[in-house]
Amino acid sequence: MTENPILHVLVVGFHHKKGCQVEYAYPPFIEDTTGVSAECPAAWKHLPYLALPDGSHNFDEDTAYFHLPSQQDPNETIYGISCYRQIPLEKIINRTPDMTRSTIQKSVCVLSTLPLYGHIQVKMSLITHAYFEEGDFSKISLLHDTYHHLNACLSSIDNISTSPHLFVGLSAVELVTRFRHKVLLLFKLMLLESKVLFFYSPVRPLCSTILTLLSLHPGLIENGLNKSANVNLNSAIQPSTENKREVIVSNINPETEDDDHSIVSQKSNEVVDEDIVPNSSFVSNIPRDPSIDSLDEAAMQYNMISIAQINSEDCGVPMSIFDNGNLCQPYSCLSYMDILTDPSVRGYVIGASNILFKQKKNLADVIVEIDEGKVEIENIELKRHLHLTTEDLRFADYLVRHVVQPEKEDVFLDGVGWEGGDEWIRAQFKAYLLSLLRTSLLSEGAPELNHFNPAFISAWQQTKNYQIWLNQEHQAIMALEPCHPFAGQLSVADMRLRISHTMQSSRSGRKLNQAVQNTSRAVASTGKVVGGAISQARGAVTNWWSSLTTTQDLEDQKNTPVIQDV
Repeated sequence: MTENPILHVLVVGFHHKKGCQVEYAYPPFIEDTTGVSAECPAAWKHLPYLALPDGSHNFDEDTAYFHLPSQQDPNETIYGISCYRQIPLEKIINRTPDMTRSTIQKSVCVLSTLPLYGHIQVKMSLITHAYFEEGDFSKISLLHDTYHHLNACLSSIDNISTSPHLFVGLSAVELVTRFRHKVLLLFKLMLLESKVLFFYSPVRPLCSTILTLLSLHPGLIENGLNKSANVNLNSAIQPSTENKREVIVSNINPETEDDDHSIVSQKSNEVVDEDIVPNSSFVSNIPRDPSIDSLDEAAMQYNMISIAQINSEDCGVPMSIFDNGNLCQPYSCLSYMDILTDPSVRGYVIGASNILFKQKKNLADVIVEIDEGKVEIENIELKRHLHLTTEDLRFADYLVRHVVQPEKEDVFLDGVGWEGGDEWIRAQFKAYLLSLLRTSLLSEGAPELNHFNPAFISAWQQTKNYQIWLNQEHQAIMALEPCHPFAGQLSVADMRLRISHTMQSSRSGRKLNQAVQNTSRAVASTGKVVGGAISQARGAVTNWWSSLTTTQDLEDQKNTPVIQDV
């Protein structure tokens, strides 16, 4: 059981002269004669601005999730869940002299030791509503009751990993629907420990998108965020001495690189110690079904289910992605930027709603525009690492087809949940990650490395999270066949997948796609003058283009939803 997982219940308000400030904390941060001191500890100086998001005045209500370093344990993170509301001044019964504006903006915030974001948010949303309906912010008994009630509910949780409340509000279905094949690119991006900025407003769907992506990595939310807010600021980064091997980055001819990074021509060179090369005497107890070579759908499903049912903890998972100066902040306020630019910070995954984050030079390696489902990668080397192979695109297409198809039988698969549902999606990514880990242990030159992009594997093997994994016990991973679960012979369908991916993801592809649409409209206009022949030709070209760049007409079957509560 977890004793008192809720540390504090806070009220954060906007003062017209002082800016964002903690107005009340229960229990108080620092005991004094009144017992209600709300002065923030030094390590939590950004708390008021994290709890009351930038641009919140544009919305009547919103929610922010954020991380703070623990004051007691450097290996622990404190999880902030803040519910913001804005109401007209005339609804306030008990007004104070500092209420000088026509609207009042405040947040009711909880600091928790458990990452049960959505579960706590549902409760806090109701409490915040009741607190504002009172019209009298001096009535703090509700905050006291909230503190004791939440602790009574959450302290009974023995194992957060098995809690049914873990992924409340984190919809993997909506994430795949919005980003489609690019959800796999984002999944692999997390492993590279780069500087990644997610941008959207309001804040709640921004935070939920990031956390949903993290939830695709098995065990990461429940056991992998303990150090996601902890960093020794202004400390020099020392070279790692824990490596078991030296990794040499390959020299890939940049002339093969288009902005869609669709070609990777050479394998990466790596030096692999004998002690991590699979033992030839180790017999795999999960053989790969040979019918997968024909890309049979039933065989794919069988293989993925078999892999997903392996205990990931026995395979050294979750990966230690957020550690050693790699941060995770689902929502980042403007004042938090001084932490992000500290030399001790190697990388991060952050969410922001302030345009200044996008305008800050060299702040991010990757910018993810959530409203457009767009992933912008300016670094050519990183583009090369994130190239999706044919096998990757098959996996991504497999996900999208099962998630977006509106008319399909409801099939419950033992151990992985409803086919196409949230649990099923997370099971597929678990199987993908375990297969990737197993294949990464192959020696240089193994053809199976090509299926996951050898440039990606080479870059990943240099990261802290891979080095930590390599030095941990993960013998159970050897039960897997070292290969991509979607390996098989090339087909015409693969060509269509590649073209579709290129047209949707690359700058040149998007321009060409727009040019085709513009030309189509021009031809339609001209056809009215010169007769029906050109219209018929236009129809033929349009049909050909549509069939070539789309594996399925999914958009007509189901519109991509606007993210509300991902």
